[in-house]
Amino acid sequence: MTYSYRGREILVVAHRGGGNLFIENTLSAFQGVEKLGVDAVECDVQATKDGNLAVMHDPDLKRMAGIERNVKDLSVEELRGIQLKGGERIPFLEEVMDAIRIPVIIELKSMETINPLINLYDRRPDLLNRSIIISFYHDALFMFKQKYPDVTCGALIAGFPMDPVSMVRQCGCDTIAMYYEGLSGSYVDRCHEGGLKVSVWTPNDEAGISDSLDAGVDAIVSDRPDMVINLINSKGKI
Repeated sequence: MTYSYRGREILVVAHRGGGNLFIENTLSAFQGVEKLGVDAVECDVQATKDGNLAVMHDPDLKRMAGIERNVKDLSVEELRGIQLKGGERIPFLEEVMDAIRIPVIIELKSMETINPLINLYDRRPDLLNRSIIISFYHDALFMFKQKYPDVTCGALIAGFPMDPVSMVRQCGCDTIAMYYEGLSGSYVDRCHEGGLKVSVWTPNDEAGISDSLDAGVDAIVSDRPDMVINLINSKGKI
């Protein structure tokens, strides 16, 4: 489903599978927000010891499981045996993509995720058409685009660079993903004039979501996608 806000399309994306509604980055979260009606889910991936991709935001397990271990030091088998808060388990990227039908926005949390990601797509090219790759590691995005030029990629940035278009184009991307606070409609216009799509993260209250909608962004990535949908439906026809 694509939502419309005052005559323009806008994508509603569940950040970490809706981290304020469910336990973040779990299969329950991704399946739950798919039922809610989001356009896509966003998840984070960390490379495992044996070259797979665990869906986990933090490099370590302290916050989510109370364990002083790093994801990169553990195998898939070891990670499968770990219980997260709420009794959830750590999913792996292929499992997430097989569990839902909507697009998955994949944030690469390190350069070490590139080879496991490419290996996954070489083995499962059917997943490419539902994948969008984003990262603060712009070198990783550039490397990925050399292999898969047709896959949509988004450059995550902090702040407001003077020339956002050149920055994003240099790594082969067509989307800029920005923190929502301080973003103005004129800055969004500048990005649009350069042919970029603008995605924002992570407005989680009514004021922040409304400001982002009114600034003219193309996608909102939120831990409260239900609130985004409600505001679009209530304000979008005005």
